[in-house]
Amino acid sequence: MGPEKDERPEVSIVVPSKDGGARFEVCLESVFAQRAPFAFEVVVVDSGSGEESMRRLGRFPVRLSTIPPGEFDHGRTRDLGASLARGTILVFLNQDAVPASQDWLATLVAPLRDGKEYAAVQGGIREFAEGPRFFWDSSGPRFYFTRESEGWIARYGGVGFSTVNAAMRRSAWEACPFGEAVTMEDKKWQRAAAERGLRIAARPEAAVFHTHDYDLRGLVRRCLQEGWGWRLLGERYSLVDVVLDTLSPRKFFELAKGVFSRRSLTLAEWLFPVLRPWLLYRGNRLLRRYPA
Repeated sequence: MGPEKDERPEVSIVVPSKDGGARFEVCLESVFAQRAPFAFEVVVVDSGSGEESMRRLGRFPVRLSTIPPGEFDHGRTRDLGASLARGTILVFLNQDAVPASQDWLATLVAPLRDGKEYAAVQGGIREFAEGPRFFWDSSGPRFYFTRESEGWIARYGGVGFSTVNAAMRRSAWEACPFGEAVTMEDKKWQRAAAERGLRIAARPEAAVFHTHDYDLRGLVRRCLQEGWGWRLLGERYSLVDVVLDTLSPRKFFELAKGVFSRRSLTLAEWLFPVLRPWLLYRGNRLLRRYPA
């Protein structure tokens, strides 16, 4: 059936945006090319895109809401998009995440349409085949080799919930909105949902392409922000964790493979195995404000 015309959509895709550029355009092209046996809509909440980005966005039949850049918050902005949505199923998608097939949407929401067992679904994340990408890319398990991430995933049934590519029932969101969250709104929601007995299904085959590429400054900022985010969730990262993660041999084996294959070439990629634990610790223990 595809994008809704006059009928009320069953599924609403909520996308926060700001200057998404050509990648967001490709994302929306893929979204509107979906083969879906139900009506769906796309709700975009934009926080200060420039003229060129808004021109690109104007090519697509999205429902657009704008907020001042200073009002963006990962949790509250997604709550706003969900409140504007009309579907009984909410899909959360990043502006730089591109559905990997025309069946992405139907596959992602199938567990929610087929029964009442699950409150949410976690889709898969894959690397783009072309273009620059960080060797320890966050679309794979290598980026999250540290103990706080591994412990979280183990405690929550092997799922690290991420709004890069996820779906949930509207009723689940109404019972458990994201709330204010400067970062890690998805993990905050996952914990609250688990406390209410809500279950999350994993559907890795409902995948999007999503890749990061960090220079040293960007990597430092990202790891500090993660440490701060875990602190806000009440998750502690200790000096013992730092030492154990820094000395863990398997990531150095991965680094050696990257060097010999000429895939790990930048200073940020070389330093990452040692930098990540210590930056997480600093963000988790020492900072008193959100690291910009």
